[in-house]
Amino acid sequence: MARIVASLSGFGLLVGLLFLPALFFDDDGSRAEAEPGVVEPTKITSYVADFTVHEDGGMDVVETLTVNFPIGLHGIFRFFDRLDPSAPDVRHWISDTEVTVDGEDVPVDRSQEDLRYDVLRIGDPDAYVTSGDHVYEISYHVTSALTPGQDVDEPTQFYWNLVPQGWQQQIAETDLTVHLPEPAQDVRCAVGVGEGDTGACQVEGEGTTDLRIRTGALDDHTPVTLLVGQDLPTPDQTTLPWSPRFDRVLGSRLWMLGLSLLLGLAAAALVVRWLLQTRDPEPPFPLQYAPPEGIGPAQAHFLLEERTGRPQFVASLMYAGERGALQLGKRDDGHWQITNKDGVNPLFGTDMVTKSLSSLLGGSPGSVFVVKANDPSSGGRLDTAYETHRVALERWVNKEKVLERSGPGIKGRLAVAGAIVLLLVWVGLVLGGKLDVSLLGLPLAVLGGLGLPLLASSSVTRRTAQGRDLWSRVGGFRRMLSTSSAEARFDFSGREDLYTSYLPWAVAFGCADRWAEKFQVETGQLPPAPSYLRAGSDSTSLTATTGAVATMVDSFDTTLGRAISAYNASIAASSSSSSSSSSSSSSSSSGFSGGGGGGGGGGGSW
Repeated sequence: MARIVASLSGFGLLVGLLFLPALFFDDDGSRAEAEPGVVEPTKITSYVADFTVHEDGGMDVVETLTVNFPIGLHGIFRFFDRLDPSAPDVRHWISDTEVTVDGEDVPVDRSQEDLRYDVLRIGDPDAYVTSGDHVYEISYHVTSALTPGQDVDEPTQFYWNLVPQGWQQQIAETDLTVHLPEPAQDVRCAVGVGEGDTGACQVEGEGTTDLRIRTGALDDHTPVTLLVGQDLPTPDQTTLPWSPRFDRVLGSRLWMLGLSLLLGLAAAALVVRWLLQTRDPEPPFPLQYAPPEGIGPAQAHFLLEERTGRPQFVASLMYAGERGALQLGKRDDGHWQITNKDGVNPLFGTDMVTKSLSSLLGGSPGSVFVVKANDPSSGGRLDTAYETHRVALERWVNKEKVLERSGPGIKGRLAVAGAIVLLLVWVGLVLGGKLDVSLLGLPLAVLGGLGLPLLASSSVTRRTAQGRDLWSRVGGFRRMLSTSSAEARFDFSGREDLYTSYLPWAVAFGCADRWAEKFQVETGQLPPAPSYLRAGSDSTSLTATTGAVATMVDSFDTTLGRAISAYNASIAASSSSSSSSSSSSSSSSSGFSGGGGGGGGGGGSW
């Protein structure tokens, strides 16, 4: 169940990222509005444009602009709005753009802005335009120029801003020619926004297929709009079943959505196959009143969780104490000590993982190792013992063959991690205008999201038949230790010492409190303290209270953790000091100047 929740949560989160571009869509056309306080240094002395409208709704445009420049500028930019206020479902896509300046080719940087506009930045960033007049010729093709006749009596209309509103320059005069597939009917022309100034347009050719519109001077951000009726069936529109806000998510063509879904299904099939290969369902856990023979608490916990940690290391120490090999004692000064009770072979007869603790015990009875919190020296010894314990557990797993390789293994984990990283890059490129459609990254979202459980270390293995048998028995034993007496009674009347015998296992499983409560409910007595767990300089046994053992175990675990952390911190500090010394020595023999090295850069206006 946890794997299913992880898969669905990861899938939902990553698919949600694909819709992020919709949040940044500019739906109010602010790109075309004037910015307060901004003065455009160039002027358009002549604006000549030729529009050829075809029966299929496509339109070829040639704009010839004479622009007067001061010194210190590189060129102009031209942007195109994909949306149409008169036909909200239509998208106008620009293609086949060509640009010349004074009859010569010029560098053009093509990009997208605000997830709505196609932008041409015209000019050489490494050169300035000489002052004076320069002639820019911009040609392009645009889709869906003919729309249903909502504002005219004819079935089709041509409703177009021949001079768009977004020009920041003042325009001295315009000369606009429109070639239509059918004679122009119901011709209307306006200068400005809203009602506009219909008298400022001079229109010639009404009733023919060729119109000429001329105007005088225009202020910046002043459109010239033409509405013409056409007596022909409205051609197919470039429309989509979703709002423009989702164009950068779902694409500009229905086939893009279909392709994305198809690739997503293929990725889902692959991930489901991998998940099934790594599936290791829980077996039944019939109640067990004793642990399996031949293993210790650390192995038992690993069979359940396929991982180990410091609590299991502490449980192994307690298990060794229960077997008579050592004694754990908390001194009056707050430090802990581990005392060897059984000579040179204190752990003889225990399992191989518990035997790995011998490095902490010394070689003779009575040898004492003091564990001091925040002490790098004792922390180093504990860190070594902890790592030896972990390695011994790995060797036991390999020797007993309780696990086997399954599924895609390391390659699958790398594929899932790589898909997540690539998805983040993909969405970033869409937001930056470098890519058009975020949903084409759906296969990455499926692979990274549904495959999230494959990142767990346990995903590369599953338990063998022998491992599943041990898993079932260990799970049944944990069930007995952790469930209430009402569900799983345990008869302590014959051997009350079984409470302390099984306490290391309860610590490893994380259910020591419930095991103590179970003893108290069954016997009506406080749980006894283990003989190997002592408190104070008088070496008396721990006071028998329900929470005393858990408190002592937590105290020892905390002390152990602080000691290891102190050791690791000392190693890191030593490494940092060595690196700093080396760097200082190196830098003293080389030249240095302000502003040198990497990371240079700057910026400015076009």
